[in-house]
This record gives sequence, structure tokens and C-alpha cells, in this order.
Amino acid sequence: MALVGNIRDFGLSDFLYLVDRGYKTGGLHLTHEQETALLFFEKGKLVLASRKPEDEKADLLVRLGLIEQAQLDKARQALTSSSNGATLMQVIIDQQIADQEQLQTGLMTHTEESVYGLFGWPEGEFRFEQNQRPDADSPTMPVPVSVENLIMEGVRRIDEWGRIKDRIPSTDMIVKFIDQPGEKAKGVKLAPEEWRIFARINGKDSLAEIAQKTSLSDFDVCRIVYGFLTAGLVDVMKKPRPMAGSRGAQGAEPPRVKKSLVNRIINRIRGM
Repeated sequence: MALVGNIRDFGLSDFLYLVDRGYKTGGLHLTHEQETALLFFEKGKLVLASRKPEDEKADLLVRLGLIEQAQLDKARQALTSSSNGATLMQVIIDQQIADQEQLQTGLMTHTEESVYGLFGWPEGEFRFEQNQRPDADSPTMPVPVSVENLIMEGVRRIDEWGRIKDRIPSTDMIVKFIDQPGEKAKGVKLAPEEWRIFARINGKDSLAEIAQKTSLSDFDVCRIVYGFLTAGLVDVMKKPRPMAGSRGAQGAEPPRVKKSLVNRIINRIRGM
């Protein structure tokens, strides 16, 4: 019999804690408005987390750059001819099609981001199906992970989200460079992830679109842009509403960012 409820009444962190302490095996189905998520546990440890149905198939390994398509095809062919009840991930590792440590690291990063975003849901229906397991073709982690650190980091991010959302209330906001970067921009040094986001700022893409194009989580994009805001490099604005009977009928065209402005800001950051 499935366990059902709402995370408004029974927090996600509390539920994960019980799954961990109870060594539960099964699938946790979560739904909030138009969003869904699915987490699989084996004896209290997390083996798979997805926010999109397509992430429940091993093709995710190719999209994450962990294996090549030819390697995945080889593994699937071997799985089809196998009769010992092995999973695709077991085949990939046993036949040394890909390195186990590399798979674990890549899937762990994807899994963490999938789970952290769930802690920001104010409510949402959940259903825990006891003893439900992923399909044999699913990209499960080679080594199941404890949810303790996920809970601690997820709760920390809730606190950070509260501060960030004071200035960035939605990922639909458009980020643009300000005309006068100011003194705060001088000498600012950016990490690689910050450069990836910085290079995508064009005055027309929303934060959600930047996240999609950089393959970073919404949280990381908002966190980094929040830093840019604090440093006086950028500003955020609401996406213009379409205007009937004009070019805006298909989406108002946001202001263009001049290349000279972008170059000026980059030069300031690099301390040139």
C-alpha cells in the first residue's frame, strides 16, 4: 500500500530522514503544479533522482557526456542477451565500458541538483511506492548515496533562496548589464562557472534560459547573478509582456546589449 501526503504538512527533509533511518526501498513520486520528480531508494540510500521523464533512461549518460552513444548501444545489446537479471549500469561497469568512478561523480552531480530544487517547493503531493525499483535501463548510481548530506545542503539552500529571492523573485527575470558598472566591478575575479553565465548575459534571455543553455541549476544561476547584482555589474528586470498588434505579439523585443558595453565590463573584471 502506497504512502501518500503533502510536503506542506510533512516536510521533504523529514520524509527523507525517515526513509534513510528506516532503510526503505521504493520510489518517491512528487508533484507540484506542473513539475514532477521521482526518487528511488535502496535500503534507505538514494540510487536515482529525476525531474524529467527522459532522465529516467540511460540516454541521460550520453547527454551528461559520461559515455558515447556507441558505448551505450553496446551496453544495451549486452543487456538484451544477458539472462542473469543485471541492470544496464551493472553491464556498463562489469564490461568496463565506462569508468565507475567517473559515472558516479557525474551522476552524483546531476542527482544533487535534481534533489536540491525540491526543497524549495512550498507544497506538493507525494506518493511512496514500497519496493518499487527503477527499470533495468535506468541510469542508477553505481554506489547508492546517503541522504544525510543532501538534507543538510537542501535546507541550507532554502535559507539562501530566501535572501536571493528578495532581489531575484523569479527565474523568468531577464538579466542585463548596467550602463555604468561602477567601482565595485574593478578587480572582480570570476570562477569558471561565473564566466559561463557572464558570457550568456545578453539582455534578452531569462535566468531560466541561461540555466538551460549553461546546463547549470536554477539555483546556481540565481546565486551567481545575485553576486553580480551585489557587485554592481548587472540588473534584472521583468520580461516585457507581449503587445497585441505589434512585433510584441510574439514577444516584446528586449533592449539589445552593445558589444562595447560587454567588453568594457569584461576589461574591468579582468583588471585591465
